[in-house]
Amino acid sequence: MSGKLGALAFATLVLCSAFGEVSTGLLVPALPILGEVFRAGPATVQLAIVAFAVAFAVGQLVFGPLSDRSGRRGALLIGGALALAGSLAAALAGDLWMIVAARSIQGLGAAAGYVVARAIVRDVYGAEGAAGAMALLFALMSACFLLAPLAGGLLQDFGGWRTGFAAAAIAATAWLVSAFLIMPETGTNRPRPGTEAVHRVYLRLFRHSGFLVYMKLHAIGYAGLYCFVAGAPFLLIEGRGLAPSGYGALAALAMSGFLAGAMTARIAIPRLGRTRTISVSLAIMLAAPAALLGAGFLGYDSTPAITALQFAVWFGGGLLAPNTAAGVMMAHPNAAGAAAAALGFVQMLAAAAAALIQGLIYDGTVFPMAGLQLLLAVTAWTVWRWSLSVRR
Repeated sequence: MSGKLGALAFATLVLCSAFGEVSTGLLVPALPILGEVFRAGPATVQLAIVAFAVAFAVGQLVFGPLSDRSGRRGALLIGGALALAGSLAAALAGDLWMIVAARSIQGLGAAAGYVVARAIVRDVYGAEGAAGAMALLFALMSACFLLAPLAGGLLQDFGGWRTGFAAAAIAATAWLVSAFLIMPETGTNRPRPGTEAVHRVYLRLFRHSGFLVYMKLHAIGYAGLYCFVAGAPFLLIEGRGLAPSGYGALAALAMSGFLAGAMTARIAIPRLGRTRTISVSLAIMLAAPAALLGAGFLGYDSTPAITALQFAVWFGGGLLAPNTAAGVMMAHPNAAGAAAAALGFVQMLAAAAAALIQGLIYDGTVFPMAGLQLLLAVTAWTVWRWSLSVRR
């Protein structure tokens, strides 16, 4: 770190930005159990993931411009309050539909933490330092959310499904307190007479070819990771008979690939450059699900093989995300909050679609999860190679 943002303030950014993934990670080991408790199938239970993702997407469109115009700190505090309210409501819910509604509120709050944290990184570290700082932020975020399914599985085994939501409420409380006591105001773009309207900012972003390429790559890559988030609990708990805590341990191991990838990105970016690093990350994200599909057809899709190949998918995602997120931010540096919001909106809609599809096509085998991951990876690779050919 350059020392531009204190350790406690940066830790607050990690907490706020990781809340969405952490709260979902705490929930996913309990998804099959929620189906049993409320007598619902996978497609219905997945709505707890889908509702969160859609609210998370829409919330970023609100909090991004709000933080540009009214300040980063206030947006973080509002988001923390919503995250706390949604977590408590879910913990006290009496039916599945109440959980879905509470997860929507939770998602709105999580959106603020995710989008504002990235905008603050852009505020503090500027164009030159944003990619490196973003890589560290993603690495520390991943260290938090890779532990979430492990904690969620243990909580499910020993305390039932409500304990995951209670843990999320504790995390939201820590977010509120730390944002209030520690986080400085970093926004510098205060509204002036004649300030560009929000819809015009978004139109400008979506007309920027560089923004579109990085946004598509980031969103498609994230959707590939969500195939595991949404599909693996049913495959490994319901299909393979793992206990929630056992699933949590394997999920944490697989998702630790993101941490390894993000840490590798800090080394790879200055040595290989953004373009080559993205190419390597996409190649990994394509090869791993292809290998898993091959293993499935040959009958070698053991649980250890699934875990190892999903580690590779997550490694590719961790290598990809800092590069694409930084590329998006540079498209419109005077509206970093809006850029982060637009990215998050598309990213989470893609994740919601992946989760919904996983619930609809789940058949107890590895093929739905790996097949959709491969399809997404091929799409991302095609977009990237096309963009490189246009540049030439």
